[in-house]
Amino acid sequence: SALFTVEAPQSLYTVEHGNNVTMECTFPVNGKLNFRDLSVSWEKKDELKKEVYVLLKGEEDFASQHSDFRGRIKLLKENLNSGRSLLQITDVKLRDAGVYRCLIGYGGADYKTINLKVKAPYRTITQRVVSTGDNKWKLTCQSEGYPQAEVIWQNREYEDLTDKANTSYETGSDQLYHVTSTLTIKSRIDEIFYCIFWNKELHENTSA
Repeated sequence: SALFTVEAPQSLYTVEHGNNVTMECTFPVNGKLNFRDLSVSWEKKDELKKEVYVLLKGEEDFASQHSDFRGRIKLLKENLNSGRSLLQITDVKLRDAGVYRCLIGYGGADYKTINLKVKAPYRTITQRVVSTGDNKWKLTCQSEGYPQAEVIWQNREYEDLTDKANTSYETGSDQLYHVTSTLTIKSRIDEIFYCIFWNKELHENTSA
């Protein structure tokens, strides 16, 4: 008989923070699937191995599931009959990024690794304008995302004003960067200024 092999149709998934992702690996089923003979395990390879999902001899076992994943994991079991192990993670966190191992035991045993990347673009920029009197203004832009973005300031002529600005970074419990940048400027009232959040790693910028 041929060797039992697990395949991963896609070895890299990229998902946006807060969205859902379904990762897949496949295995050979000849004829009708016998659940009692099937074991499926998804684990995440961190410094420590984290159990994501376990199906042992046809029975789900959540006792060993790592707390990072509790309540957010579902195996789409109806697909097992056709030899597809589909793992769904809902509300993806930044910490979910990494290497996953899909291990299947059904007669033989084999596994494949799958990489999950999580990105968090700086989608929405909140703006605030405060007059400090005498034609002086404080312009503030705030946004959150990951990884850390640079904030660039320009005027209508696209001259760079970044060195006049003050940018601070905080990280929240969700690991996102909360970025606040304030430009203090002397200006007439009908002037236009741009704040640009440049996310170097994702090659994305958002401006306001």
